[in-house]
Amino acid sequence: MSADRGANPLPQSLRQALWPLALLYGGVAAARNGLFALGWKKVHRLEVPVVSIGNLSVGGTGKTPTTAWLCKLAKDAGRTPGVLARGYGRADGASLNDEGVLLQRRLPWLLQEQDPDRVAAGRRLVQRGADFVVLDDGFQHRRLHRDLDIVCLDATMPFGNGHCLPAGDLREFRSGLRRAGLVLLTRAGDLDREQFARRVQRIRQISANPAIGVYACVHAPTSCVARPSGEELPLDELRGRRVVLLSAIARPQSFRATVERLGCVVAAELVHRDHHCFRADELALAAATARDADALLLTTEKDDARIDDAGLDRHVVRIDLQFVDAPPQPSELML
Repeated sequence: MSADRGANPLPQSLRQALWPLALLYGGVAAARNGLFALGWKKVHRLEVPVVSIGNLSVGGTGKTPTTAWLCKLAKDAGRTPGVLARGYGRADGASLNDEGVLLQRRLPWLLQEQDPDRVAAGRRLVQRGADFVVLDDGFQHRRLHRDLDIVCLDATMPFGNGHCLPAGDLREFRSGLRRAGLVLLTRAGDLDREQFARRVQRIRQISANPAIGVYACVHAPTSCVARPSGEELPLDELRGRRVVLLSAIARPQSFRATVERLGCVVAAELVHRDHHCFRADELALAAATARDADALLLTTEKDDARIDDAGLDRHVVRIDLQFVDAPPQPSELML
C-alpha cells in the first residue's frame, strides 16, 4: 500500500528531451558559482569556523545523521556547536523543521537557527555562543564563507545519471566537486575494496584533487524506540516481526531495505512525499493498517518529528552514521 511514491526514474526519451534544460540549469549554477569565485558576489564571514555539509544532488544522501555525528564530535572536542539551516518544510510558526526537531531530540544542548538568510542566522548563532557552526545542506549556498565543505555522495550512484535538473538530479555540474574539501561516500556497506577504489579514483579526477579525503560510511540502525512510551526495543527483537512502514522521506526504499536487513517482514508500506506533514486521518489509517495486519508500525526519526499525535503507538528506528574504516581525523574537520 502506498500513498505517494514520488517521481519514477525518467524514461530515456524524456531525459533526452529535457537535456537542453538540464544544460541551461547547470550553466546558470556554474555562472553563479563563478561570480562568487571572482569576488563579484559578496561572501560573508563569521568569526568562528564554519563547516558545510551538503551534496551535489537533490534527495537524501544522509546529511542529517552526518550533521548529528559532526556536532557530537565538536561537543566532545570542547566546542559549542550550532547548526545553521534554511528550514525547508518548516510548518508555519515553528522554529524548526523535521530535521531540526530530530537533531534537538538527539542533542538537547545543540544551538540551532533556521532562516533563508543564513548570514544573519549565522551571526545570531555566534551571538548565542556557538564557536563552531555546521551549515546544513550548504554546498550550493555561497553567501556564507565556510572553512570546509563536506560533500555526501551516495555510493550506489555518486552522480546519478550525470545530468542536472530536470533531466537528472544534480543541482550543479559534477565539476562543482572541486570546491569540496572532504567526501563521504554514504551507503557504502555493499562496496568491495575494488569498487570503493574505483569510486575514489573517479571522485579525485572530478574534484581535480588527487589527495582529497574520501571515506566510506553507512547509515546503520542502532536502536528502536517505542512512542509515546519511550521504551527501547532491542533490534534483535525485530527479527521475524511483521511491520507496517510509514515514511515521508526522499528515499523510502532505503528505509525499507534497512528494515528488511533487520529481518522484519513488511506487511504494508505507506509512503508520502518528502517533508509531508501527516494529517490526523493519515495517522489513523496507518494505525489501523498496522492493527489489521497484526504488525508494528515503524517510522523514521525524521518522520516521527512530524507526528504530533502523542497517542499514536509506533516504533521509531534510529539511524546513526558509522564508518566502514577509520573516520576522518579531527584536524580534517577543523576541530
